[in-house]
Formats: sequence, structure tokens, C-alpha cells
Amino acid sequence: MDKEPLTKNPLFKRFVRYHTPYTGSILLAMAFAFVGAVCALGVLQLVLHDAVNALEAVSGNSFDEPVSVRYFQREGNEGMFAFDGFEVVLVDADDALKYFLWLLGGMLILVLIKGCFVYGNDYVIARVGHKLAFRLRNALYERIVSAPLGVLREERTGDLMTRITEDVRVWQTLVAAMAGIIRAVVLVVSFVSVMLIDSFKLTFFVLVLLPLLAYLITLVGRRIRSASIEIQQQSADIYSQLKETFSGIKIIKSFTSEQTETERFRTINWSQYCSAIRRARFAALLPPLIEWLGAIGIATVFGLCCWQVINGQLSIGWFIRYVGMVSYMFKPIKTIGNVNTALQQCLASAERIFYLLDFGAETGPQNSIDGRDLSTEKSTDRIELKNIRGTVTFQNVTFSYSQDSENRQAPSKPVIDNVTFEAKPGEVVALVGPSGSGKTTLLNLLLRFYEVNSGKILIDDVPISEVKLESLRQNIALVPQDTFLFDGTILENIGYGCPGATDAAIVAAAQKANAHEFITKTPNGYATPIGEAGVKLSGGEQQRLSIARALLKDAPILVLDEATSSLDTQSEALIQESLTNLMQGRTSFIIAHRLSTVVRADKILVIKDGEILETGTHQTLLAKGGLYKKFCEMQLS
Repeated sequence: MDKEPLTKNPLFKRFVRYHTPYTGSILLAMAFAFVGAVCALGVLQLVLHDAVNALEAVSGNSFDEPVSVRYFQREGNEGMFAFDGFEVVLVDADDALKYFLWLLGGMLILVLIKGCFVYGNDYVIARVGHKLAFRLRNALYERIVSAPLGVLREERTGDLMTRITEDVRVWQTLVAAMAGIIRAVVLVVSFVSVMLIDSFKLTFFVLVLLPLLAYLITLVGRRIRSASIEIQQQSADIYSQLKETFSGIKIIKSFTSEQTETERFRTINWSQYCSAIRRARFAALLPPLIEWLGAIGIATVFGLCCWQVINGQLSIGWFIRYVGMVSYMFKPIKTIGNVNTALQQCLASAERIFYLLDFGAETGPQNSIDGRDLSTEKSTDRIELKNIRGTVTFQNVTFSYSQDSENRQAPSKPVIDNVTFEAKPGEVVALVGPSGSGKTTLLNLLLRFYEVNSGKILIDDVPISEVKLESLRQNIALVPQDTFLFDGTILENIGYGCPGATDAAIVAAAQKANAHEFITKTPNGYATPIGEAGVKLSGGEQQRLSIARALLKDAPILVLDEATSSLDTQSEALIQESLTNLMQGRTSFIIAHRLSTVVRADKILVIKDGEILETGTHQTLLAKGGLYKKFCEMQLS
């Protein structure tokens, strides 16, 4: 583990920079804390010094002569900064009682004032914590949705979720604890300053212990941070398994694997438990160590002060107030030690947050955080697609997933290998071939979900690498193989890609996709909630809503990736005519295994192992007697 001083650690410096926008609030909280510390000193002065000295003066006194007492008096053990205070003359017992009542009243007022400023300190810092968490979660979410798919496919969903939720929560918890830290630091500094003024020699014995305390806090903090890193990673493992369990619960039950999955979860949970216990052991060790060292300091000062009181060098009030300050000071020192535990946990979380914030973005330009631009491209350098005809050209395109990931490995066999073809405006191009041949990947490159390793893809002779991503994707409608719907109403899901669409346009798109009939049978029609990922709908109904969503977008280029895979034969037949009408005048790409979907295509590309083996129409490819003919014969059989 890195053992360089914390202030020189790049991670810590970056962590501190994220708090600079809130400098004003932090300074205000420090001012509140300072007022609170002054009030605490005032309470000690009134109760432990003035009241004790006055009590000593009037104890057993018959008041034959007036008794003079002083409040807010500073004696100065070494003759420095002495202050006579304010004199009060007590002529009888009633005056003495009134004096003590006034002291108690003053104490209560000071405690009230202190409480008000402690409230202000807590509230201001709490606002900072919530603002920072809000800012971080927005930035992290923006990073995820703008990151290239090639980067995201290397990450586990559970790990990403943990960084946005748990790691940000840990950071926010530390910021909330800063209210106590600020009060503790200000109080310790204030008390030490007053103690140095009262007696430099006595305070020196107290300060000798502080370096040892700092060493212990740092030493234990390193162990806590190490355990915290393990805990956060194990939390990500738990999130990942939970997501897999919820997504695959049918498979788990169908294979009667409940016990296997339970054991796997128990193993992960046990690992986190062990790390948490190790962190708790170190965290629990620090407070008693600080308390023991504090007791040594108090005992030393107490003994020296007793000796000076016996020799008549100190008043009892001064002695009690000074020992009270020493005792009072070690409580905030313990708080600072405990906060170091939270700081080390937070630095472990901050490291995981920064990892996600450092993802490269595929879209430009985004909001910035920490003074850094989130984009990798300047929108002013990109072309806007307008009035496109729909010519799509692939020129010697090669792509490999390993080359697209952040952790670049040795080149593997290309998924797409030197592919060249052209789709003319209004043509319907079908892609057929065995599973894993690269059909979906080829069209993912058209949408720039991944960047090609070599070669070019052009739309109307414009390289898509020079086009704004937003403009490119606005001109392409996609119906993916794996239908995904959002947790909302049917109306919201169909209109997702076209926010300004009217209800009438949404209904028309649903009718063309053969979805209107089943929608009107739902309890609330188009206002019916469909649940998370559309769980309240059948697979065919989900697919038809996805098709309706693409129909509504009305883009000049259409991509259908197994768009009818979840439809029964009757439903497929009903929407084929609608799809045919939709494709007229648009460049369309169809990926399908069913012959009925591709026989009417203007051009069929037969793909195997990332290469185009055959090109032609249904009839010409059958006449060739190649792979396409075998594919047709397998389906007919």
C-alpha cells in the first residue's frame, strides 16, 4: 500500500479538489464552530473558575465585611496575558446567592448560543454533503450513459451500481461527519491556544502526546483503508449476484439450483463479513488508545497542578479550569481519530468513483466535473447529417472486440474481417448466416456503438466517424434482438425515441406494428404501466411495442435485428405488410433467420466468421447452390 504522506497522495489531492466549490460553506461552518468553541470556553470559565473561586471566598464567611469576587478573571500562571476581570462586591449571603444564580444564568445562555451555532454548523455541512452526492451521482450516471459500449462490456453491472450508490453514500457520510471534525479541530486549536497562554510549561506536557496520537491514527487508518477497499469490492460482487439472480430466477428454479446459488451468495457474503470484522477490529482499537494516552496527559497535568496549588502558586479555580480544559480537549481528539476511520473508508470509495469518472465518453460535449471536460470529441468538428438519401457504404471494414476495450490485449481473430458492400437508397439488405457470424456486430458498427479498427463506413459518401453521434443515431431507427422496455406506460415507451410525438402519431405507429388491438384490451389502454423491463407483457407484445417505437421515429435508415423473433406466425404475418410499407423509400437492414423475412430483400448478404461469402437476391443465391441454399434447405426440412 502507498505509504507516502496523505497530503502528497494524488488521490487525496483530487479528493480535496472536489470540495473546493463548497469552500464558502465550509468557512461558514468553521465560523459557527469557532463561536461554539468560545462559548465552551466561557462555560468553563464561569463554572470551573469564577464560581469555584467565588465559592472559596464566601465559604464560611459571616460577611462582617463586604467580599470582593471577580468573574472572567485570568490569572496567568506565568504572568502572561493576565486580566483582572470584572469585580463584584458581595455584602451578604443574598448577594452571594444572586451572584451564583447570575453565573448559572450566564452559563445557560452560553450553552444555548453554542447549541444554535452547532445546529448551524451541522446544517451547513449536511447541505454540502447532499449537494456533493447529487453532483457525483449525476456525473457518474452521465459517464455510464456516455461511455462506449466497448468500455462498458468490460465492467460488471453490479460493480457500476455499487460505485453510484454505496461509494457515493460513503463519501456523503464522511462529509456529514465533517461538521463534527470542524468543531473538534476548532475546539482543540482554541483550547490549546488558551492553555498555552495560561501555562506554556504545563501545556507542553500535553502537546508531547499529540505526535504519538497522530502516528497511531495514521497507522490504524492504513489498515482500515485496506479493509475498506476489500469491502467495497465485495459489495460489488453481492450486487452482481443479486442482479444475476433476479434476471435468471426462472433458470435457477428450472435447474433446481437454489441451493447452489445460495451457497455462492453465502461465500461472497462471508468474505465481506470477514473484511468488515477486520475493519471493525482496527476501528474499535483507536478510541481506547486515544483515551489511554489522554488519561496519561491528564494525570501528568493534574499532578503538576496539585503541586503548584499546594505551594500556593495557583488558585483552586484556575487549577480546576485548566484540568477541565485538558479533559475536555481529549474528547474532540478522539472524534478526529474516529473520523480518520471514515476518511480512509471514503478514500477507498473515492478511488472507485474516480475510476468510473475517468471513463472516456463517446459523445461530445458533456457537462464537466472537477474542471475536466467529459467529452472526447468536439461537436464543432463534427458534421450534421441533413436530408440524407440513404446510401450506406462499408469499405474494407475490420473490427475486433479486444481492440476496442480499455484494457487492450493482443489482437484476436476479427469479428468483422475486411467487409465491403453498398446499400443504395431505399434498398432492403438482409443479413443471414449462422449465430455468431458477426451480423449484429456489423450493424452495431453502423450505429457507432463500437469504432472500426480499420476501413470506413459512409452515409451519402460522408464517413460516419466525422458525423455527430447524435445526428447519426437520429437518422437510424433500431429494433434490437433483445427487446428492452422502460418502467413506464405503453404510451411513454412507444414515444421514447420521439419526445414531441402526438398521441395520435403514437397510436398510428402502434396500429402499423399490430400492437393497437392488445393495447386497447389492457386495463388503462395506452396509460397502462408495463412494469420493469416490460414484465407485465408477453414477449410478442414487448417486441411489437419495440417495432412501434421504431416506426414512430420515422428515420431514413432502418435496422431490424431479429425484429420478428418473438412473434407468432399469425402476428408476424400481420406486421409484414406494415414493415414492407415502412421500408419503402428507406434504406433497411434486416437480420433474420426466418426465410419469410428475407425472401423479398433487394440484396442478401451471407455472412460467416465475419466475412461476406455470398451476395445476391433470394433466387440468384439459390441458383448458386452455396451456403445460402443449404441454409434454406435446413429451414424447409
